[in-house]
Amino acid sequence: MIWIEILSRQREVAARFRITAAEVRIGRGYDNDVVVDDPYVAAQHLRVFRHDDGHLVAEDVGSANGTFIDGNRTRLSGFIVDGKQPIRIGQTYLRIRDVNHAVERERLASPERHVLPIVLAVVLGLSLPAIDALKIWLTQTGEPRASTYLSPLLMLITSLLVWVGIWALLCRIFAGRSHFLRNLLIALIGTAVFTLYHELVQYLAFAWTSSSGVNYEYAVIWLIFAAICFFHLREIGRTRLWLKGAAMTAVVVVGIALQALQQSEAFSDSGRQRTVHWLMPPMLRAVPLKDQSTFFGAIGDLKGRLDGDRS
Repeated sequence: MIWIEILSRQREVAARFRITAAEVRIGRGYDNDVVVDDPYVAAQHLRVFRHDDGHLVAEDVGSANGTFIDGNRTRLSGFIVDGKQPIRIGQTYLRIRDVNHAVERERLASPERHVLPIVLAVVLGLSLPAIDALKIWLTQTGEPRASTYLSPLLMLITSLLVWVGIWALLCRIFAGRSHFLRNLLIALIGTAVFTLYHELVQYLAFAWTSSSGVNYEYAVIWLIFAAICFFHLREIGRTRLWLKGAAMTAVVVVGIALQALQQSEAFSDSGRQRTVHWLMPPMLRAVPLKDQSTFFGAIGDLKGRLDGDRS
């Protein structure tokens, strides 16, 4: 008995055929035991039979595009099947296994905890608007209006739903399941991390006159964005994570490089970093205020240096 498995792009089993004959023929023609709907597969492409020593042997019967082991570009005419490495014919991946092929031990199922992710999503979903509303209340200098609080809230909810919906749709297409809750948690955690960092550096800039975190906030944004995308891609498929990580790393490097170039150009144009600081209540100011004489003394020193540069 021989098992033929058709694999998806994520190397997951898409179809499985049980063959009781001593020989299996695979191809696009309808006279085969396993018919592969792939225009790059020959009408009679592959022949699988059992050798005298008991091993399964796969033999290319003269196809134009050849037969390959996954990850190897060497064209093979005949080889012993090990049941582990996928075989590529055309653009289709196969796996051939004997009935006595040893499978891995069953995984231990973790206890179902559907309540915890839902609670975490609710807590994060309520915390983000609360933090946003608190920031608006602290930095508001005019009369309070409902639209000032509702507009950012609606924009945040709409952006999250659109973002999560896109990734859930991709998971549905490529993985068969949407994983909406998982994608929602990834987006909420990433947004929470960015929000907390943003508010922290804004507070440090106001309270302690430390603008380094604000000046280089773009680098942190790119890192958080890449991490969110990587975890979304992992939900689509757990295979080739190194390739997905390398792609996200390249995105981070290019994004930070371009942003740094823009920052340097802005500095050369205006002579300083273009950063905007929130105006917060004076009680949050940690650095002591300077008196009037100190301020005008600093102005006098600056004027002296300017006069020296002009001369």
